[in-house]
Amino acid sequence: MARLAQANDWLFQYPLGLPDRVPGDGCYIRHGYACENAIYYPGLWHTGENWYVQGADAAGALVYATAAGEIVFAGYDYPGPVVLIKHADDLYSQYGHLDYQLNIEVGQHVERGYLIGTVLLREDMRSHLHFELRTFYTTPEVNGDNPRYDFYCGFNCPPGPGYWPMNAPEHPSAMGWRDPLHVITWRMGGGEVMVPANIRDPLFIFESPQAGSHVDSVSYPVGTTFPLLEVWAGDEATTNVGANATTIWYQIRLPDRESPAWVPALNPTMDAIQSDGQTTSFVFALIPAIS
Repeated sequence: MARLAQANDWLFQYPLGLPDRVPGDGCYIRHGYACENAIYYPGLWHTGENWYVQGADAAGALVYATAAGEIVFAGYDYPGPVVLIKHADDLYSQYGHLDYQLNIEVGQHVERGYLIGTVLLREDMRSHLHFELRTFYTTPEVNGDNPRYDFYCGFNCPPGPGYWPMNAPEHPSAMGWRDPLHVITWRMGGGEVMVPANIRDPLFIFESPQAGSHVDSVSYPVGTTFPLLEVWAGDEATTNVGANATTIWYQIRLPDRESPAWVPALNPTMDAIQSDGQTTSFVFALIPAIS
């Protein structure tokens, strides 16, 4: 079921941004939730999202608190520090591969959009932010006192492994991880969405979310904003995997169209693929116009 967007009620936002731009503008996700990183971690499902900067290295990109909460962990080396924020008893966000100069301390309360730090410059791979939303700080079988698998960050290690075996009997969602973009979309609020930088595809117009085929396509300049009327996303605890794991739709009002239009907010790319040939990456067709 779609949810009405509540104007000016931004509770959640995207975690990565560039100076003087709205969060998410110029960014993309190379390895999504419940996808396989076939090059570096074959045979494992990704338990979060890897956020990159389009056309540049992400080192130095700004990392924001996705929602208000309390800093409950800052440390380890993923490489780079990991920060965890408690938003509710059953909701935590995690930010990995940060630069060692953090802008927070444990016990601090932060508001949505607070600058936590920046992305670490990597030498072993392209710099990126590893971002998770999950229901637990630690849980016995994942990163508590009885981890089932021998991951590097397992025993009583709050950041957790960042991955889960594809041959495990449970999907990552069954262990408490959540699809980050689904969580943000269902809870983010309302206002306007905008055409981000570096977008090459038109907006594909549908009569309803997940309708069989689009009825039209239109293009608008970068920075064009549209009133956001409703949102639709997949289940926060989705059990889909690969390219089918994450789905977001916006109902918007277009300036040259009488009736509202449903538009998919994500466009798959072939920047990274799983061992089965499915893509794991996507760019944003529209992003929340949030400061």
